[in-house]
This record gives sequence, structure tokens and C-alpha cells, in this order.
Amino acid sequence: MSTLWYSVTWDIARAGGITAYLLMALSVIIGLALSLHFQSARWPRLINNELHNFLSLVGLIFVIVHVLAVWIDPFTKFGWRDVFIPFLSTYHTFWLALGIVALYLGIAIGISAWIRPRIGYTWWRRLHYLTFLLFILVTLHGIMIGSDSKSWWAIALYAGSSLIVGALTTLRIVKSVKEPKRAAHPALAMKQGRS
Repeated sequence: MSTLWYSVTWDIARAGGITAYLLMALSVIIGLALSLHFQSARWPRLINNELHNFLSLVGLIFVIVHVLAVWIDPFTKFGWRDVFIPFLSTYHTFWLALGIVALYLGIAIGISAWIRPRIGYTWWRRLHYLTFLLFILVTLHGIMIGSDSKSWWAIALYAGSSLIVGALTTLRIVKSVKEPKRAAHPALAMKQGRS
């Protein structure tokens, strides 16, 4: 196996992982901005559900690129169990497992968006809260075993996205505490009054 092939697979794995993380962080940030109704008549509606969904989908594609490149990389010599089943790999067992769990969590959240009409808004929203866990798992996975995690730009990426997500989450919590509870739809209120 040539040295070039070692370099190509590892570079694709690194680039795929970083790109997936960036897209996932942007998707979470856009999702939080949507929930906070960050809009203005002075600029185009760049923050919208289509952008949020697009970033999530492209992020998932780059996760697949990352996983496949790590799997076929001749240096790591990972078998399919190492890549797809948590806690079986001997390489940074715990931190790699966080990435694998995050992969399945991301797939589950993505599927919930597709089946939202069937499961209803309430269940979709509950499942969507798992995005915060996904963000934490992927951030820890990247920091602890990412080969670029000590470089200034990776530190800036992880720290910056964590600060933004943390600040927006805090704003969202404060806003939800201050918001009055929504009144039930009149038809529902009448139905409840009869029972």
C-alpha cells in the first residue's frame, strides 16, 4: 500500500470529520436562532427551516464520508465492528464510542424530521431536544481524538461553536421561562370542558 493512499484516506477522514462538525454546529445554531425568532425586516430571511434542514443533510453526508474514510484507511485497520459498534474498538475506546453513538443519534433525529407528520409535533420536539446531546457528544469526540484538535483553528472552532450554542441555549431557556403558557386552542378547551 503506497504512502500516498495512507495520506489520501486520512486526509479525507480528517476533512470529512471537521466539515461534518462545522455543518452540524451551524445547523444547531440556525435551529436555535429559529426557535428564538431571530428575524428582521431589514435583511433577507436567511435563517429558515430549509437552511437548517439542508445543513443537517449535508452534515450527515460528510459524517458518512468521515466514517467510510476511517474504515478503509490502511493505517487504522478498523473492522466494521470498530466503526459501527460502540466500545468494541481498542483505539480510544470511550471517545470513539461517543462518535458512534452520536452517529446513530443523528440518524434518529434526522428520521424523526421525515416522519414528523406521523409522530406529531410534540414527539418530534422531544426527540429534537436530543440534538443538544448530539452536539456535546460530537464536540467531545472531536476534541479528544481529532488529529487536528490541538491546532489553533480547531480550538477556535470547538470553543466558538460551543460558546455560541451555549449562549443561544441560555437565551432560549430564559425566553421559555418568561413566556406565558400558550392557551389551548378554543376547540380543545371546549372538548376538555365537556369531559
